[in-house]
Amino acid sequence: MQLLNESTVLLEEIDSLGHMNVRHYMTRMEQANRVLIANLGIDEETLAGAFLRCTDTYTRFRREQFEGARLHAIGGLLESVEGGMRSYVEIANPDTGDLAATFIVTTALIDLATRRALPLPMPKSSAAYVEVPDFARPRSLSLDADLADVSLEELAARIPAVEGGGMMSGRRETTIEKTEVDDAGWLREDVELMFLPFVKMAQEAGIKPGPPVFETSDGRRIGWAVMETRTRNFGQPRIGDRLAYFSADVALEEKSRVSRRWALDQRTGRLLGITDTVGICIDLDARRAVPWPDDLRQQIAQHLQPDLA
Repeated sequence: MQLLNESTVLLEEIDSLGHMNVRHYMTRMEQANRVLIANLGIDEETLAGAFLRCTDTYTRFRREQFEGARLHAIGGLLESVEGGMRSYVEIANPDTGDLAATFIVTTALIDLATRRALPLPMPKSSAAYVEVPDFARPRSLSLDADLADVSLEELAARIPAVEGGGMMSGRRETTIEKTEVDDAGWLREDVELMFLPFVKMAQEAGIKPGPPVFETSDGRRIGWAVMETRTRNFGQPRIGDRLAYFSADVALEEKSRVSRRWALDQRTGRLLGITDTVGICIDLDARRAVPWPDDLRQQIAQHLQPDLA
């Protein structure tokens, strides 16, 4: 596999749990994936009048990373799939040897004018292709799972406006602003659609992004950390569009939770994106997984909606 990106974890990338936030892993993956595709011969001439978009990204987080950590990204091409190409990227810490995260990502070539997918030329040389290592394959999520057929109206009726259970159950709204769009008025590709209202909320409150931190009756600091995610993007909003975000926990185990988030156009009801997340309860001082405290488990359980999985 090729070395695609080198970076260092910055202070501003550290979240409320004290480690690099999920979205900064995604940024590094996208940068590495673009280099991988460029190395395959998909150059500026091929991209004239078009751009690349990650439409389906599965992530396994392996070892948390902290301020100052050096990170290397390597990867290779997997296969041609409907709507684009699938590639593999992994991020590791070369100083400790720790694997930080792995990604299986589908990339589409999008026409700049029509915003429709174009054919992506695939290399013929077998040297360009790799296989997904066993440790990077899905564990709790599936790459083949069907989407739940659910409408904006149903989500609005079932998911409360007031969030509960630690930011993974509830409803939020946001409007696409001028500072968030490209010259044509579409949401910029470097703005993460599924994170958008939560990043805004943190910025407005002047706090670090990331899950909340809870203190138990015996003085432990408890949070939840993401172990797996899968994000599917179906379209981009435009300036002035009002978006509705709905989040629900769909499974709850002794130390983990599975959650789903939807982003929809509030005017048309069009589904723009879905993110599935597996998170574990962690003791932030011991840095290890622990069972959910009873009061936090009860908060999550009261909003549990397994049929929305």
